[in-house]
Amino acid sequence: MRLMTWNCRVGGFRKKSAHIAPYRPDVLAVQEVEPLDRVKVFAGEVQPTFRDRAHCEQYPTRSIGLFSYTHTNVKPVDYPDPAFSFRRFEASHESHCFQLVAVWTYATKIRKNFYRQAHKGLTENSEWIGKVPTVIMGDFNQNLSFRGDGMKTLLEITNSMGLVSAYHHFFHEEFGKETRPTHYHHGKEENPFHLDYCFLPKAWIPMIERVEVGTYSEWGQISDHVPLIVDLRFP
Repeated sequence: MRLMTWNCRVGGFRKKSAHIAPYRPDVLAVQEVEPLDRVKVFAGEVQPTFRDRAHCEQYPTRSIGLFSYTHTNVKPVDYPDPAFSFRRFEASHESHCFQLVAVWTYATKIRKNFYRQAHKGLTENSEWIGKVPTVIMGDFNQNLSFRGDGMKTLLEITNSMGLVSAYHHFFHEEFGKETRPTHYHHGKEENPFHLDYCFLPKAWIPMIERVEVGTYSEWGQISDHVPLIVDLRFP
């Protein structure tokens, strides 16, 4: 099963999807997706088999989108009143049932709440997350090297829930010392950061087959983020 998360940067996903289609992700979380109500056809060699976009009051022209390009079954949990920063889904891939959360955190008027929507979502939905194996992935806009305790607190929460970062486990890297950036500030290669994560249940660690991070040379012309891809092989 292929999990993928990518911030497409201020909309245009209906056209940028041409770069995603060859990967055929089973589950794809995309941040900053434009309204799709009138979009019938996406660019690319194949079309999504599932698509969902939550309206974001804070940023009406940008929000979380969730897609599948395969036979994976996905169903929104929060419809008709979705949280646009912490979007919950139920999914099944072949015989495996799991839950999924697509994340996009953003700056708020209140400084202490900056980029902490995931903290709130995890805490408020801890019981739901604990019922079924749950994947939490998206653009968290956090890194342990940043000032403040945002990422430290986030990791305390995910650790308490038995969630593991697929990237850090696969590459044996420490948080805050990542060597493969997922974001280039202002779209400049000389400003790299690692802000995107895919957290999996600890029980899924043996199933991690491959983790890939896109490169600036391939994605830098269409977004300031590159995709994070996690391939799993279920027994």
